[in-house]
Amino acid sequence: MNSVSIGSVVLLQPLWLIGTVLFATLAMLWTRNKSSNDWQAVMSPEVFEFLSGKDKQQDCANWLLWCATLVCLCLTQPVIRTDDDDTWRHSIGWVAVIDVSRSMTLNDTVPSRLSAARQSLAVLSAASGARPITMIIYAGDAFLVAPPAFDKSVFNEHAALLEHGVVETEGSNLARALSLATSVVADSGFVASRVFVLTDTGGITASSVTAAAYLAENRHSVDVLVYGNTSTADDDSSQTLVLKPLAEDLATAGGGQAVYANAFGVLDYDQLSLSEQATASTHTDLKALVWKDQSHWLLLLGIPLLLMQFRRERQS
Repeated sequence: MNSVSIGSVVLLQPLWLIGTVLFATLAMLWTRNKSSNDWQAVMSPEVFEFLSGKDKQQDCANWLLWCATLVCLCLTQPVIRTDDDDTWRHSIGWVAVIDVSRSMTLNDTVPSRLSAARQSLAVLSAASGARPITMIIYAGDAFLVAPPAFDKSVFNEHAALLEHGVVETEGSNLARALSLATSVVADSGFVASRVFVLTDTGGITASSVTAAAYLAENRHSVDVLVYGNTSTADDDSSQTLVLKPLAEDLATAGGGQAVYANAFGVLDYDQLSLSEQATASTHTDLKALVWKDQSHWLLLLGIPLLLMQFRRERQS
């Protein structure tokens, strides 16, 4: 279950509230049942205590129920967000993986698929904000051309100069590119990253889908930005058609979205929610640094319980 916010306090394990309510209810009912005895109304306290005895087991059970209530409340893990969440934004990066194979030079997208992809790289660079961004190009092989950096100048320069032929080996080895992206993400220490695959669906195979699924299993995501004609052409020899099912399979495996450019290379970037990138506080590896645990304050509620139990033991 997801965390629950109560004002400025966030419960990381809200399911324990069920146990808190349950034990608190049992503790209150136990006290009520214990005190609501008809014989108490007609007997003096001394006679009633002599005949019924001092039921220490009932006292003990009631005490244990309240303790269980307090323990469950602590286990909900109440936390508050620290002020330096953005300090860890460098641990969340973006990776752009661009297909520069021959099929990307086709002009079914004006002026070409690759030109539209270059425009998308400019949009991603601007939208990345303070997050580091990386560029990997691939055709028959894959290469890292812009390592993770906060300064976008190198990324933008390479994006503007991309063309077919920068990778000598022909083909579309997307599996190799995603494997390289996985290595870059691991070496950079990203706890979470968004991988954007800019492609015409060439090279999407079972191996590349498996690579995308591996990234998703490690709290990363893979979005697919598709360029090219998605409708059936009269002359299949003149154009390489984009296969939507392949793009959807890759995006689904990577836990991301598949977005398709129109004939002018324009994408609906709102589908990608670029401005809603998760912060460090949503990731397990950084929770200990970003969240301040408040459970210890709840333990102060145990002091009155201890004093009440101590008083009962003194009176017995």
